Amino acid sequence: MEIHPAFSLSAFLFNFVTYIQPFRALTIMNRLFRIILLLLLLSAISCREKPQHVLPEQLPNPSVQLIDELNEPLVLLLYPDQKRADSMKQQTGIENFYARSDENSVHYQELRNILAASGIKVVSGEKVRYRFISDNGAITETDLSRVGSPWQVIIFNGTDSPVLVSPDKAAGKLKELFPDVKTEKQTIRAKKPKKSKTSAPTPSHQESERTDSGSVADLPAQKETIIRLIIPAGQQAPADRDETSGKRVINSYISPHHRFWLMFDNDIFSNTDRYYTNGVVIGYSAPGMVNLPVNRLMLSLRRNSVVHASISLHHAMFTPFTTKTPPILIDDRPYASTLFLRYSQTSEDALSGIRVTSSIDAGVIGDAALGRYFQKSVHATVPTNDEPVGWETQIRNDLVLNYSVNLQKQLLKNKNAEIYAHGEATLGTLQTRAGMGIDAIAGLFIPGITRLPMDYSELQQVQRDWQYGIRGGLEFRLIGYDATLQGGVFNNDNIYALKPDEIERMVAAMHLGIFARYRKLGISISQYYLSPEFKEGKQHFWGQIGLEYGW
Repeated sequence: MEIHPAFSLSAFLFNFVTYIQPFRALTIMNRLFRIILLLLLLSAISCREKPQHVLPEQLPNPSVQLIDELNEPLVLLLYPDQKRADSMKQQTGIENFYARSDENSVHYQELRNILAASGIKVVSGEKVRYRFISDNGAITETDLSRVGSPWQVIIFNGTDSPVLVSPDKAAGKLKELFPDVKTEKQTIRAKKPKKSKTSAPTPSHQESERTDSGSVADLPAQKETIIRLIIPAGQQAPADRDETSGKRVINSYISPHHRFWLMFDNDIFSNTDRYYTNGVVIGYSAPGMVNLPVNRLMLSLRRNSVVHASISLHHAMFTPFTTKTPPILIDDRPYASTLFLRYSQTSEDALSGIRVTSSIDAGVIGDAALGRYFQKSVHATVPTNDEPVGWETQIRNDLVLNYSVNLQKQLLKNKNAEIYAHGEATLGTLQTRAGMGIDAIAGLFIPGITRLPMDYSELQQVQRDWQYGIRGGLEFRLIGYDATLQGGVFNNDNIYALKPDEIERMVAAMHLGIFARYRKLGISISQYYLSPEFKEGKQHFWGQIGLEYGW
């Protein structure tokens, strides 16, 4: 609270007087009180406001720049400026702020649809003061600094005073102010200004919200243009989120985290050596990968999100039921191996609880993937292992090119548990399939979906000394094509491959494991199950060990 200088001075003088000699106190106080009275009188005179009589042409400039050309019929869509937006995020929370923003954006899009072919101008702004000049010269200056919500619509028909209305009621008020609405043709025509020779310019002020009385028929939705802004580390999002002229602005914050991981799969953990017998994944995630050209092929959320990108190398080996005897080349899985590079991008929106991951794979299947070399080398180093027999019958060399999309929806979230439903689709030369399932995690861990930041520093990883828990999932897959069973798309010169009618079209998969993490280093151990992939096949189990280092 600001204290008037006169009061500060009087307090100082009072303390001063109590310490001086008593016989001089009365004389000094008498003189000082006269000085104080004089200061108070001068202060009151200087603070008195003089009545203002400002002619229209001499209106003072507002503290913010007025929008140009507000002298024609138009609809003005208002947004919060950066200062107001930051304040609202702190008061209501980031999720609530963007929820309100997206809700009002729906109404703004409705107005754009209605006005698309009307000839009525649509503009946007985030200021609090605007000046409207009617056709008769009357000036209306609006001051919106005391309006509750920053999302407002000002409708100005060029003749009457502009009307301030909330976005959800703007469509009805639009019809009222532009009466030439033809609902059967779903068009609106601007009201022609009426010329007046006698009226003089008269300033007025409008600060209150109006209500509507009417509705406007819905129009077929326009094709909306999404402008996606990639926000790198250390940068701030633009102050506005204008969505006029069919353009919607969304912010994608690049995750600043780095992560390196190694995953090792093998059925030795289940005491078998068949089917999917070995797999290795080495991956790395970093902020700069979001800017790679291949990112243009990735899907992203049509809303504000946090984005992660990674590159990983995948190697896998597949064998028949046994490798100790020559393959029977009937009712069994063929030898196969794959080697491919994957680029993956994940977009997360904590507000809606949605995570979208898209990826593209490029590599080879066949002897060029080195499966024969790796398995024979490993078996040769262990004296008790027999050398695998029959790799010469493996699936022949062919191209691997796949595109996958995985969509996860958060169903449950609390301090110690999260549940997700997911759906996925894969199309390409290695696999074509669709699947859906459910995943769960319980324990002490950082939330699975990153919250939208108020400031970029909030994206820095929340530090926990320890994370631990269990996680698992169940998935059902509809199989269209599998090159590790049926051979590649382009090279059909295989010694042995399964026919389409030998493939099981519905497959179930499950996994269950434990994880632990201390600061930057994490480890996980999981067990996987897969139902038979072909008619005469058996169910299959394998184990997985994962190591991760993040910073």
